[in-house]
Amino acid sequence: AENGFIFIGAHPMAGIERSGFNFSSEKIFEGATMILTPFQGTDIADVDRLSQFFKSIGFARMQVATDAEHDQMIAYTSQLAHVVSSAYIKSELSPRFKGFSAGSFHDMTRVAKLNETMWTELFLVNKDYLADEIDGLVERLQAYSKVIRSGDGDTLKAMLKDGKEKRLAVDVVKEFE
Repeated sequence: AENGFIFIGAHPMAGIERSGFNFSSEKIFEGATMILTPFQGTDIADVDRLSQFFKSIGFARMQVATDAEHDQMIAYTSQLAHVVSSAYIKSELSPRFKGFSAGSFHDMTRVAKLNETMWTELFLVNKDYLADEIDGLVERLQAYSKVIRSGDGDTLKAMLKDGKEKRLAVDVVKEFE
């Protein structure tokens, strides 16, 4: 600010599991969300001007967040999925999947095709939020494992129904489509 600059952090919610120029696309931002993380006290007119710029290049929505809100949500919505995908594909059964899979295997493993250099840096910069999300997921998975091992069909059905209802609630958010 003392040098006449305004800084507003921006994180495009757009991308694919492959990296490099050969995978670039002029349509990557179409319909995507841009997360803006302005410093406290940033003039709203500056945020609006930046929002209009991003909309002019294809972004459909703007989300304004603090740095901490951004980091916590990205740990959950993006980074955790990449860790889970990477861990999931490491099963000793993975090389023998052919003929035993449909869409769910592809869905669960797609983002394991990540750029390990970039994602290592991103994970470590956000290590506390990401580790908390991993720990929470492990706890939830252990609850499923316990119920499955015990053969408690009623509890398992209730757990699955709860997960389905939470996912259906997400469907209401148009951004997810």
